[in-house]
This record gives sequence, C-alpha cells and structure tokens, in this order.
Amino acid sequence: MNWDDVAEMVKFWDGQFCLKGIMSREDARKAVEIGCTGIIISNHGGRQLDGSRSSFDQLAEIVDEVGDEIDVIFDSGIQRGTHVLKALSLGAKAVGIGRMYLYPLAAAGQPGVERALGLMKAELERDMKLMGKTSIDQLTRDNLRFRS
Repeated sequence: MNWDDVAEMVKFWDGQFCLKGIMSREDARKAVEIGCTGIIISNHGGRQLDGSRSSFDQLAEIVDEVGDEIDVIFDSGIQRGTHVLKALSLGAKAVGIGRMYLYPLAAAGQPGVERALGLMKAELERDMKLMGKTSIDQLTRDNLRFRS
C-alpha cells in the first residue's frame, strides 16, 4: 500500500474516510495518522494469504492500538450471530457480513436474505440473553474465554 497516495485521497475527500484491508496494528496506526475516521479489518476473504493470521486474530490488538481514536469495523468470516457477538466483544464498533448474504440471495432472493439476517439477529439476541447481557454496550472481552 502506498500510504502517500492514501493520504492524498483522505485530504481530497475532506470527509469521513474509512480504509478497508487493515491487518496490523502498524497499518491501523498509520490510518489514524493520515486522517482516516474509520478502518475495516479485512483479509478480503483470505483466499490469497490462507497461511497468514486471521482477521479475527488481529482484532483485539488493533482495537487496543487505535480503538479510542477511530471506528474499527470487522469484516471477515461473519456467518452467524456468535461471530458478531465475538467481534463486538473484542471491541469492534460494527461488523460487515461480506458474502454471507449471497447464498440465501441466490436460493430465495430478498426473502432468503431477510430470513438469514433474521436468524443472525435472533442468534445474537439469544446468546446475549444466555450471557445475561441486555445491550451491545455490555459486551466486553470478559465475555469470552480463550484457550491457551
């Protein structure tokens, strides 16, 4: 990535600017320094670099680095409500669902997408209730347990 070119785009745009494809705390820091107002953690499907650390593995350290300064959005591998729950618990402000909607769209059109999103929302709400959480604001890393 040519950071000078990105910095020029940010200045030219002169508004909210979200940069997608961030995969390290160093790149997140640079995005803040050049004036981005948001970043999207994404490995663009991970097809080309399947041996690299996953986007999810990077999320916590990127949030720790810049989460108080910039909006951090997570967009890789979200397929169910529990994935949303985990990303929000690690500090993402929002998640993108990427290709998740394509299969229900192909199978059933708009009603299929509505059904898939409804299932994701229901799973998120159910699991939050099971955790004793009534608001997304209550989701923190303490909700998760990591194996060593």
